[in-house]
Amino acid sequence: MTENNSNTKENLLFMCGHFATDLCHGSMPVILAYMYQAGRLGSYSQVALLMMANTILNAIVQPLAGNLADRKPRPYLMSIGIFLACLGVMFLGLVENQILLYALVCLNGIGASIFHPEGGKMTHAFGGKKQGKSMSIFSVGGNAGFAAGPFFFTGLYILFGLDATLALFVPGFVMIVIFMMKNRYYTIMCQRMERRSVAKKAGAENEENIRGFAILVAMLFLRSAGWFSFTSFISLYYMHHMGVQDEIATLINGAICLCGAIATFSGGTISDRVGFNRMVTVAAFLGIPFISLFTLTDNVYLATVMLLAFSFLFYTQMSPTVVIGQKLLSRHVGMATGFTIGLSMSFGGLVSPLMGKLGDVYGIESIMYAVAVFMILAAFMSLFIPKVK
Repeated sequence: MTENNSNTKENLLFMCGHFATDLCHGSMPVILAYMYQAGRLGSYSQVALLMMANTILNAIVQPLAGNLADRKPRPYLMSIGIFLACLGVMFLGLVENQILLYALVCLNGIGASIFHPEGGKMTHAFGGKKQGKSMSIFSVGGNAGFAAGPFFFTGLYILFGLDATLALFVPGFVMIVIFMMKNRYYTIMCQRMERRSVAKKAGAENEENIRGFAILVAMLFLRSAGWFSFTSFISLYYMHHMGVQDEIATLINGAICLCGAIATFSGGTISDRVGFNRMVTVAAFLGIPFISLFTLTDNVYLATVMLLAFSFLFYTQMSPTVVIGQKLLSRHVGMATGFTIGLSMSFGGLVSPLMGKLGDVYGIESIMYAVAVFMILAAFMSLFIPKVK
């Protein structure tokens, strides 16, 4: 087997690990929506607080996990991350104690924050010359997990009710077994590839652009604030603003992420040719009309078309954004990956309580107006990100 074929095979496994991790995270908004409908959660603010609890520890742990991954290869962190992410979700439907509920949600956030930096670093190590394509394969796993989560859980919910959360552990268990069996191989190969990479860069400029990375993170915060609010409340928006049936409304998140899985692969592959910065900026500005029209229409079908188009353009930015971060912080790839993959999707949890309060006071449609504002600001911020090769 050639080295390129071997690398592709491993990247596909990392993609599956990403899928198992984000299957749990992708199910959470739907699980909380059903808990709200069942009377276990009393307000939009409570839903938002649970989502924030999921992200606070994520925001703290993710950079630390990235720094740990940068010191030396630790492939076993992927298995630990998957285990905690699954454990934090599988019992959500069984508990009613509020303290335990928050503890489980936090546990899921910690698991995701441990998996992403190491998974992204391993993908980078096996990416070779096609970093955009390699990272897009890895990111597709996460988006597919987010997409499958609502479908997977809703189908089981119809049969078993909230007890169906237990089934979310099955894909994760499979990937934990595979990764632990290959742990020694990954460690040896990653060390070998890192030595080869250092040798190639010897004598060449390899300065990190801290200021540029800070601008990238600022843009990611704006984008995540909008996207997190969008995905956390989109099911409830369809239920309460558009009058769509509960089961159909909860599948909207799945449709968004399924569209995103296709877009992520396309964005990473195309960005290898047209440039990472150009891909991010163009897609960000093209998405503005669609999210704006989405907030202005009450027609379910037109809104859904606008929603899917906006989602596609949003997800095309993901892989190139990760590569930009890794290039700007080239000596701390794990930490860069932790910020750009993990925190880019969870930063927004820090503002979600404000969005929940906004919805309680002014109606859930006001949350979608705020989403559009965040996305417009993020598009303009992308113009200031330093260009990378």
